[in-house]
Amino acid sequence: MGTPLVDALRDIMAKEQVSFHMPGHKGGRLFPPFSDRLAEMDMTEIPGLDNLQAPEGVIKQAQELAAEAFQSDACFFLVNGSTSGIHIMMMSALQPGEKVLMPRNCHKSVWGGLVLSGAVPVYLPPEYDEEYGWATHVTPEAVRQAVREHPDARGMILTNPDYYGMCPRMKEIRGILDGHHMRMLVDEAHGAHLVFHPGLPPSAAECGADFWVQSAHKTLPALTQSAYLQVRLSGRNPEEDPSHTALFLRAEQVSRMLQSTSPSYLLMASLDWARDYMEEQGKAALDRLLENLEWTRKELRDLGIETMENYRRPEILGMDPTRLVLDLSHLGRSGYEGEQMLRESGVQVEMSDAHRVVLITTVADEKADFTKLVRACRSLSAHPRKTVRKENSLSISREIPEQMLSPKEAFGKSKEYVPLKGAKGRICAGLVGAYPPGIPRFCPGERVDAPGIEELLETEERGGHLFGLFGKDRIPVLREGTSFQ
Repeated sequence: MGTPLVDALRDIMAKEQVSFHMPGHKGGRLFPPFSDRLAEMDMTEIPGLDNLQAPEGVIKQAQELAAEAFQSDACFFLVNGSTSGIHIMMMSALQPGEKVLMPRNCHKSVWGGLVLSGAVPVYLPPEYDEEYGWATHVTPEAVRQAVREHPDARGMILTNPDYYGMCPRMKEIRGILDGHHMRMLVDEAHGAHLVFHPGLPPSAAECGADFWVQSAHKTLPALTQSAYLQVRLSGRNPEEDPSHTALFLRAEQVSRMLQSTSPSYLLMASLDWARDYMEEQGKAALDRLLENLEWTRKELRDLGIETMENYRRPEILGMDPTRLVLDLSHLGRSGYEGEQMLRESGVQVEMSDAHRVVLITTVADEKADFTKLVRACRSLSAHPRKTVRKENSLSISREIPEQMLSPKEAFGKSKEYVPLKGAKGRICAGLVGAYPPGIPRFCPGERVDAPGIEELLETEERGGHLFGLFGKDRIPVLREGTSFQ
């Protein structure tokens, strides 16, 4: 018998380490009302505590305060993370068979939304930086071309910012979509903090999104799995889009369907707390964070570590300065190696790829944390090697595989599992890619190609982790002889 998960958590807690990863509260540092009474606050829908399925009291009030803080017209508390919010957003805004424009490097949760909504994806390949070996964002010009080719598309999905802190040119894209009455849906899971400081890139709210989803637990002092779904009801001509009220009501209906009927009051309370903290203290706390990050980046540059805050590309509006990205290429080290070395020095990071280490910083981080990080990074630069060649670090091909079926159609077909190495030419029946950051290389309904197989195997060989495989090396594909009708 025993408690392996409990034991593992206790082991981690006992270690002296700093956490540059989610959740944003960093061990409960900013939880005065929670820290000593968490178990007591784990309640249910008793009188006085309202009901998330039909909020009329304190939950309704808390959601209204959140909508005001995040500059939306309506806010839904999410206890199933941003994943559920993306599913709700897509099922509310998109009908079965409707087209939706989406960059190929969206988070994998978007494909779940395609299956649930029945929408048909129109993939836009992101730009690719040969020098740095990574995919960025789609250009406004690419969006304009896609709109011309697919004027019947219902909307577009964007990510702001991505895992690395890169922000797309949303305002320009919004203008393009407006001309064709298309909705803008934004995965802002990593951007809940943006609205609280003028020195940060513009939020989805500021760029005119119709729906956007924010993971409170990623960058705010909130518990894991807590998130917000924001809805824009105003700002559009009701005569041109009379469906907006109906859109809100549908979102409300879908939210009730996809969320637990036993929501955690701890998660909802942390959403309420995080919003209040950021409204009252967020600007000053972000000022301190940005000051600490400026000092940290200077120290790291002196060690020969590139920190990417000044990275620029035409398709990128800017970088989120709270996201700390360490490029180790000039030191001749892989990101996977860097992550391991930092962990051995007592620094836990969010993720790594072939060249970089990504650290999530929040208002809960203190100067001592950054000092320990700089000290740990000295070992990375102690014995530099020859600069390594940049390769595609996310396992995202610049060539989108042939799409034979929509994700929903493929999901409903009979499937089998075959070795990845021998799957060339088969039709993928699931999501397969590298995690983090959780971006698929093959999607349901696509023909598995040799370059993609090679990319996945190389990613795994370099130290990355693959998702979507069964028994580590078998990929789900449509059963031989399956009809495409």
